[in-house]
Amino acid sequence: MVTVKAYPSVSIRYKELVCCAGILENGDWVRLYPVPYRQLPTWQQFEKYDVIEVDVERRAAHKDNRPESWMPILDTLKKIDHVPTNKGNWDARLKWIKPTLLKGYAELTSLQETENKSLAAFKPSRILDIEVSPDAGEWTPAQQSALDQRELFDGFDKEPIEKVPYRFRIGFLDEIGKDHWLSVIDWEFFQLWRKERDRLGSEEKAAEQVRKKLEWITSGDRELILYAGNLANPIMRKSFMILGCCYPKDDPQLTFAL
Repeated sequence: MVTVKAYPSVSIRYKELVCCAGILENGDWVRLYPVPYRQLPTWQQFEKYDVIEVDVERRAAHKDNRPESWMPILDTLKKIDHVPTNKGNWDARLKWIKPTLLKGYAELTSLQETENKSLAAFKPSRILDIEVSPDAGEWTPAQQSALDQRELFDGFDKEPIEKVPYRFRIGFLDEIGKDHWLSVIDWEFFQLWRKERDRLGSEEKAAEQVRKKLEWITSGDRELILYAGNLANPIMRKSFMILGCCYPKDDPQLTFAL
């Protein structure tokens, strides 16, 4: 079951790619990379909470030795189901998610050090705030060159992927009371910014709309679950990002005793 579709990034080697992740029926987390999502035929383009089948190969250890990382054989990818919510009832999705929950972010960082764990779901103990700040508005020259080559040589006719000039972060306390601020890279929020920018005619107002959406998700009567993952670069392994959010109505059974 797919839980994560990150906003497309630009790779010098692979050009435009999407990091996708999800949960197997046995409860293991899996990362699929590389996925040239927008180049897939329509019938293969999956959404979050679709159930997919795909053959995979282990990525070369020198490229990515994270245990959850696999390289999909794209010709075998197919959608077989979708796990819906029933008027806000997340029970069907939580059957997949709840067995994987860690006690919190502190446990994830500990498991990263001891087991090289790089993907997980957890509940923050308390939300501190949402931060929206300017970010670089353009791709690097090397990234732009890769995109230009894609259009020139690959015949890629889709709208060029846009670099969103804002960074969105969620601040929270973990289960031992330590504060963290993690960037959100879920495709959903970057696409919301683009739509609101076009609707409102203002980049700043669009960023505020994303802030409001994140504030709504992280407050009220929702029992927030965060999906987090890190990067393949060994130097960056201790730095995690928020890959997505699960926000069902408050469920006391999701609360762990500390």
